[in-house]
Amino acid sequence: MKHKSKGKAPHKRKLKAAAKKRVLTPDEIAAAVRAQLAPAIAPLGVVANTHEFLGRIERMAATLAVWGPKLNLTAHPRDPDEIVFHVFDSIIPISIAASSKILRLPRAHRFLDIGSGAGFPGLVIAAAISANVTLVEARRKRATFLAEAAIEMGLQNVRVECARVESLDLRDGFDLITSRAVGNPEALFEIAGRGLNREGVLMLYVSADQKFDVEAPAAAAAGLVDGVISGYDLRHGKQVMRRAVATWTRR
Repeated sequence: MKHKSKGKAPHKRKLKAAAKKRVLTPDEIAAAVRAQLAPAIAPLGVVANTHEFLGRIERMAATLAVWGPKLNLTAHPRDPDEIVFHVFDSIIPISIAASSKILRLPRAHRFLDIGSGAGFPGLVIAAAISANVTLVEARRKRATFLAEAAIEMGLQNVRVECARVESLDLRDGFDLITSRAVGNPEALFEIAGRGLNREGVLMLYVSADQKFDVEAPAAAAAGLVDGVISGYDLRHGKQVMRRAVATWTRR
């Protein structure tokens, strides 16, 4: 007589528990993001108005929860922990550069973010600092999301350009150029050489184990000097990840 295996029962219970787990609404996701950010934002020292910043990021999180799954904006757009990680990873490099006097925020008025995607770091920076921020995103659907998110966040200091950055006229000059999706560093050096004001800063968000030559000839040829890589630890769920930011100043 055959007996049914009892070994699968715990697995079935886990499946049932997972099925019963309630999916958070966009507003609940936004509230969870705000709750995690609130205690740790002010110590970073670069957010002009903490209460206003938290409200803006809360609305960004809710918008991301709606748009994210449709456009594949991030790996887990409805996970508060994931969004919190990206927010911190957007603003901590600004804090590092400001505290080390690489970036002098009172003098920085025009920012350019290349490959803005889901708004990290561009929308987060715009929510934190009263500078005019241009977001460049070549993919139309993502550019539409960025424009919608900026409206939802109440940001009047954001302009979205749906174009490749190489096609833009950058002669007006920027005080900070950022890119978190570093593709071809040499191309970014050339763009920064054209687009940065004197004493302006190029900031590339990189992984801590990424091989990066801060004294690359292409950087020097673009007038970018004083290359520095600064590392920092950042919690991502149950893991602590080693992150880094590379900066150069245009002379």
